[in-house]
Amino acid sequence: MNVDRMEKCLLNYRFSEEEGFLYGFNLYAMLNGKDVMLIDTAFRSQAKQVKKDLTSKGLRLTHVLVTHFHPDHVAGLIALDPEITVLGSPEYKKTLTKDIPQRVTPVSFSEGFQFGEFTLSFTPAPGHSACSILIDINGKYLHAGDNLMSRYDGNAILPWVEYHELANHISSLEMLKRMKRVRIILSHGPELSGEEEIIRAIDDRLSYLKAVLNSAGRCSWVEAISGCSCNYTGREFFEQLLAESVN
Repeated sequence: MNVDRMEKCLLNYRFSEEEGFLYGFNLYAMLNGKDVMLIDTAFRSQAKQVKKDLTSKGLRLTHVLVTHFHPDHVAGLIALDPEITVLGSPEYKKTLTKDIPQRVTPVSFSEGFQFGEFTLSFTPAPGHSACSILIDINGKYLHAGDNLMSRYDGNAILPWVEYHELANHISSLEMLKRMKRVRIILSHGPELSGEEEIIRAIDDRLSYLKAVLNSAGRCSWVEAISGCSCNYTGREFFEQLLAESVN
């Protein structure tokens, strides 16, 4: 685990890829005095390490904000206090498959949330999951969750999406592109910075997803990535999409 202080009250807990695992994890901690809001938890192991580090600093984890409720983002809640406030999409029940100790408080897409010096606003971004959200942090950072994923060496990870959600994922990425943000932080992989880099990353994903959708899942791997400027990791996600398209 590496801990990077992005700002005085904003920490990035970074867990590198482990053997046999496609991606690592970013967990972001926002500090309000001694209280902390964590964005996502990863699995139990990562959540326990973050909690231990915060405790050693005299800090108290009071809130968890969830980008979406896939297991690699919420399984760590099991290792945390059941009284912690958990915030997430109103659509969380469509994705959450296992019980967690905490009650989920749905975020508001119109009013946002204030945590100390952090002004947070939320935008629904279904596709990767029905409950995916984008999180704006003080108008400076945009957390894109798993709408964009990469390894820490910069290699792009192929979008993971179920076949019936392809159109939604495309729509959410097109919305993200229109936002014209210059600093996007991710659940998996390093920060994307600069409008040119971000647009290229989004366009590569859009090209791939549209190739699969427009061919009704009948394109080859070469055809699917022909319009992309990157070499993707995670070809198994493509094979999964092809299998789903015929069912």
